[in-house]
Amino acid sequence: MAVLAGVFPRRILINSASIFAGEAIVRFATFLMAVVIARRFGSAALGEYGYALALASVLLVVPDLGLHLFVVRELSTDKRRLQAIFWSVHWLKLLLVGFVVAFGLVFGKWGIADDGRRILFYVLIARVLLQTFSQASMAVFKAFECMEYVALQQSLNSLVVVVWVGAALALHTRLPLLVAALVAGQLVETVIGWRILRDKFSPGHLRSWDNQLSYAVLAGCLPIGTTTILESLNIRIDILILGVYGSSRVLGQFQAAAWFAVGTFLVASLLMAVLFPKLSRLLHNHSILGSTYVLSLLKNGLLVTALAALVLWLAAPRLLPILIGSDSEPAVRTLRILLPALPLVFLNTVLFYVFAAARRRFVCMGILGVGIGAGATLCFYLSARYGAAGCAFADVTREFVITAGYLYFLVEGDHARIAGLALLKVFWGATGLLLLIVYLTSSLPHGDEWFAVWIVFVLTGTLFMLGFPRRREWRLLLDGGL
Repeated sequence: MAVLAGVFPRRILINSASIFAGEAIVRFATFLMAVVIARRFGSAALGEYGYALALASVLLVVPDLGLHLFVVRELSTDKRRLQAIFWSVHWLKLLLVGFVVAFGLVFGKWGIADDGRRILFYVLIARVLLQTFSQASMAVFKAFECMEYVALQQSLNSLVVVVWVGAALALHTRLPLLVAALVAGQLVETVIGWRILRDKFSPGHLRSWDNQLSYAVLAGCLPIGTTTILESLNIRIDILILGVYGSSRVLGQFQAAAWFAVGTFLVASLLMAVLFPKLSRLLHNHSILGSTYVLSLLKNGLLVTALAALVLWLAAPRLLPILIGSDSEPAVRTLRILLPALPLVFLNTVLFYVFAAARRRFVCMGILGVGIGAGATLCFYLSARYGAAGCAFADVTREFVITAGYLYFLVEGDHARIAGLALLKVFWGATGLLLLIVYLTSSLPHGDEWFAVWIVFVLTGTLFMLGFPRRREWRLLLDGGL
């Protein structure tokens, strides 16, 4: 750490380590929950859990409604507004939480026929209510770039979950009581966050409702919130649609493959949580450095995730049996089909934050709306006919459409035109070349190896168009200046 501190600023090292370590710990606890469910209760139970978790994850974004990202963006430029913004955000959040509770009760009663899914959904709704207020305190910590407090919250959350899961296994409890570990951990995380906020940041006494300020906050965050809901729906829509056609067993096998796409989204989100304050300042000033910064993010992120997807394609037959046991064979093929979506998910998440920082929120909203609409239609069609494999192919297609839309507007704007043009050529060139090869070899049997070939084309094209990674690009990303 001392050597790194001599090269890179201490604060960005602490923030990066805190965000990634804290989230890695809490995600490990959530991942452990899924593995324990798969091992102890089987793929059908994992499918019930995955379906309930997908619904709860979408509902979590409703009381957020862009408020957390709004807090980070506004306080990172003017920390003196903490008290006014903090309490206005929480008044709005209370109204949104009331809506989530009412919707959850009604939807659980009449929208979920399976009793197992319904009970788990109610348990996870309780977690959502605690999580949204915890995230509000985390937004303040991120805006002040004191992210070690986020790591502390998440570490204590994970500790409670692991202890609860161990006790539940020893006592041979039923599935809902096992999943309640997530609620207990979230309660601890929320309480700790509020204590730190009160003691270290002094948000002041409770302020009464302020019509003018609340409407201003709502107007500023509503486009972000709508887009965030679309983004969350985008990453979970496959589970929700496949749940209509597939059994809980099929859904559990697909969930095992979908972990990697969700994990890529989470890694990209964590990275941008660290970099978003600086990115907002760079793009707010319309500087050349901002364009270079975006180019470095896209290029190096694409190379890393595409290489990781290729490694996972090769390792899938050995990796999945370790995670979910003997039911893994169908999941291996699903994962191999889904892997080209990993670099696309990473790029789409980064570009969402780029356009949010540049205050072009309606670009994100429009692109995600079109992508989800087209992807959901294709997913309904392919899931009904080909099951999990068709759903995975629809995911890749949806992410490709969203990427193409983002890159088009990146070229049209002034944030990183060179990167946008280069990556458009890479993706369309890789796809066109693959289709040509498939056409010329149509008489030969085709398997899922074509998805690995597309990833190789993307890697090669990126290196050809944008070059190999350079040290100064990584220095730029890690530099804490500005």
